[in-house]
Amino acid sequence: MRIVIVATLDTRRPVAALRHVSRWVFRSFWAVGLLVLAVGLAGIVAVRGGDPALDAAVIVIGLLLLAAPSIMIASVRRQHRESAGMTIEYELDDDGLLRRWDGGESHVSWSDLVRAEIFKDTLLLFETRNQYIPIPIGDVSAADRADLTDFLASNQLWTPSDPARR
Repeated sequence: MRIVIVATLDTRRPVAALRHVSRWVFRSFWAVGLLVLAVGLAGIVAVRGGDPALDAAVIVIGLLLLAAPSIMIASVRRQHRESAGMTIEYELDDDGLLRRWDGGESHVSWSDLVRAEIFKDTLLLFETRNQYIPIPIGDVSAADRADLTDFLASNQLWTPSDPARR
C-alpha cells in the first residue's frame, strides 16, 4: 500500500481535531467551572456576612475554568497561524508515515502509533493518548480510503471500538 496526500495546511483543521479529541476534557472544565462559579455566587447571595474576598476568588477560579478550553483553542490557533498555507506531503506506506514540507521531513513508523481514527475527512494518527497527527483525507479516493482503513485494521490501529467514520 502506498498513498500520497499533498495538502495545504488549513488552520481550522487542527482546531477541529483538538475539539474532537479533547471534547470530554472541555466538558469537564465547563462542568467544574459552572459548579465552582455557582458555589462562589451562592456564597455571595446566600451567606451574608461571609468573606467577600474568598467569594470573589472562587468566582474568578470558576470563570478561569470556563475559559480554559477557549484559551487552549486560541493557543492552537496561534501555533498554526505561522504555518497556514504551507504545503505538506504525507506519504503513507508499509513503513509508516513520511511527512515532507519546505523545511524538512519526519518519519513515524506504524509501531510508534497507538490508534487511528477518521473525523470529518481527517485521519488522526495517535502517537499517545492526546498527541496526534491530523492528515486531511478529503481528496483521497474511495478505493484508497478503503485500502487505508484495511491497512490500519491489519496493523491493529483501527479497531471496532473506534467511533464510526463520518
